[in-house]
Amino acid sequence: RRGLIDLPDQKICGSQLLGGIGDTIAVLADVAGAKAPKQLANFRKYLASLPDPDKKMLKPLRRRLDELAKASIDLARAFDTNNDRDALWWVKTLVHQCSDALEEITFFCPWITLTHPSARLSEFLETMEIPTLRELITAKKKLINVIENMVSINATAEEIAWFADFRRMIKEGSVRAAERIAAIDRLAAQANDFADMDYSFLYDKGSHLLTIGYNTTERRRDASYYDLLASEARFCSFIGIAQGQLPQENWFALGRLLTNPRRYPVLLSWDGSMFEYLMPLLVMPNYESTLLDQTYTAAVRRQIDYGKSRGVPWGISESGYSTIDVHQNYQYRAFGVPGLGLKRGLSDDLVVAPYASALALMVAPEEACLNLQRLAREGMEGAYGFYEAIDYTSSRLPRGKSSVVVKSFMAHHQGMSLLALSHLLLDCSMQKRFASEPMFQSTILLLQERIPRAVAFYRQIAEDTTMRRATPAREFPARIFKTPHTPIPKVQLLSNGRYHVMITNAGGGYSRFQELGITRWREDSTRDNWGTFCYIRDITNGEFWSTAYQPTLKQPERYEAIFSDARVEFRRRDHEIDTHTQIAVSPEDDIELRRVRITNRSRKPRELDITSYAEIVLAAPAADALHPAFANLFVQTEIIRERQTILCTRRPRSKDDPSHWMFHLMALHGTPNKEVSYETDRLKFIGRGNTLADPQAMRWSENISETLSNTQGSVLDPIAAIRCRVLLDAGASVTIDIVSGISETRDQALGLAEKYHDQRLADRVFDLAWTHSQV
Repeated sequence: RRGLIDLPDQKICGSQLLGGIGDTIAVLADVAGAKAPKQLANFRKYLASLPDPDKKMLKPLRRRLDELAKASIDLARAFDTNNDRDALWWVKTLVHQCSDALEEITFFCPWITLTHPSARLSEFLETMEIPTLRELITAKKKLINVIENMVSINATAEEIAWFADFRRMIKEGSVRAAERIAAIDRLAAQANDFADMDYSFLYDKGSHLLTIGYNTTERRRDASYYDLLASEARFCSFIGIAQGQLPQENWFALGRLLTNPRRYPVLLSWDGSMFEYLMPLLVMPNYESTLLDQTYTAAVRRQIDYGKSRGVPWGISESGYSTIDVHQNYQYRAFGVPGLGLKRGLSDDLVVAPYASALALMVAPEEACLNLQRLAREGMEGAYGFYEAIDYTSSRLPRGKSSVVVKSFMAHHQGMSLLALSHLLLDCSMQKRFASEPMFQSTILLLQERIPRAVAFYRQIAEDTTMRRATPAREFPARIFKTPHTPIPKVQLLSNGRYHVMITNAGGGYSRFQELGITRWREDSTRDNWGTFCYIRDITNGEFWSTAYQPTLKQPERYEAIFSDARVEFRRRDHEIDTHTQIAVSPEDDIELRRVRITNRSRKPRELDITSYAEIVLAAPAADALHPAFANLFVQTEIIRERQTILCTRRPRSKDDPSHWMFHLMALHGTPNKEVSYETDRLKFIGRGNTLADPQAMRWSENISETLSNTQGSVLDPIAAIRCRVLLDAGASVTIDIVSGISETRDQALGLAEKYHDQRLADRVFDLAWTHSQV
């Protein structure tokens, strides 16, 4: 749209016209090679000899174009004896290019073809500069008046007749310019209308994300979302926000998972494709030293490194590949680079798409040019540019072949390549147009997000690049227990290789980090009352229970413990309140997520207190079992109210002791927090002579405070407990995320706590955990 708006104020034959003709000649010379006639060299010399003033003045330029048009026709005749089809095609293109330019300048300035009747008129018209479309309209009267004043003094009959023709023709040119501007305005308005989309049917207000699509048959949104900043969808989000159709929350809801291949922070995408990272850059401006700028550079570096490691040209993106359907059409899907994408199995395929290298021209032009030249040497050039892709995947290769060229051309990939070339050769013209749009200028700060200084990087397991096809994943049936009263506890283990959680069908268990115990646990199958728990209390009548059977031991109306791949679930109903608890360990961070969804099945509002509880150890389980009281003396606690988090650390007993920081947070989603309180002293929570089945903190009376004591520091018996209060209308639900984790430093622990306050990032834990379990 902005390019169309600017057209009326650009010269009708710009300075790039002769340069374009020169480019066509250069291509023709390359194609013709040694068979090129001598007229081709003469044509190139003549074009290079044109003086600069002739390229700016209307009359001399028209004269040069007329000469070039005639010379191109002579050149085409010289090529008639050449049997090279490509050379003939390019020489015909040259003829059309020269004749079209001549016709265009004559169409808007028809008076230029008039023979000058006198020297004074000739001198004036020879120095007239090339006009714009708007100047042809606005300067019409001025130009007529100037010529009229010249011929009014001692005018000859020839000058008077010439002036009559000139007046008529300049009016014709003005009308044609006005018609062209009107057509341009209509196209600009049409482009504006096309850009005015309704996003409401795709936008989910709860998650602040756009869904992947809309199922018209079922009249519902798809279940998946565009939830990563490193995605082509950020372009759509930016436009929607600039237009006022999407709130800014949509931009900040996009995930910002970072990884660091080669120690360069880079945002993770889903497929790890060049398209996800660089497609928006075709039109959106880039700003140095920002998160996106660093991501562009690091993503291209990773693509280059991966190509070198596999011994092939680099540049992987979604594209066609060497598989055809019954209609002989190549199949198409996304490919990417391991280490950049969250998707598993990226190393199973190896398909290189030249348009991915073309996109990289905007980030690493020299490396991209060399890679494109390498692709050309490997036979990737066709009649319409580079072929779609080259497939190196061994399972799709014919016997004796190391690669297969996917010989097709996709218009949108060729179009992206042309835009990338214009970015490099025309000084970011599309980006400048985009940034000059008033609607976008108020939103452009979104693209200037800085690189975070302290962040927990996503840890990816390196994929074996020699692996071609993964074996089908084994499916383990879910184990479902309808009762917590089994003869011996049934156990599920969750782990990411470093952080381990054990949970029984009654809700007991432990959390450990490598050899370090995080929460206290004793092996006692008769009690099973150790672990991380969650209490629920009804404020109206003081009744309380837990989300699993432990630790309150209260029999629910309905109970279910479900052990499945990478997840543990508990479902129960008490006093017309349904609770659904899901527990998983993140494969990217050393944390466990316990998500509790509470639904009010009664017909009246219910006010509830939600209280978490865990006894903190931060020591080897054996050492804690031998001297628990002594071990407790070195644990310190700290309440971080602004993040609804409790930090715990163990004071080192020597300089060689490793440092660990444990955090425990509670995040409420779907309803505002009414009150949040904290407790880190076990005695104040349980009370003297009480147990976890009936702790003092859960008893309700007018003489006992409804909030926890907010004790912190060096306590004798450390715990982590957080309480929040929610008000649930009839039929309403609320989601509470209880997250515990560990890191080496305080800043890292706070970074993780802040990260998992974001529900979208917490949502990913379950998906990533399941994916991790299939490997």
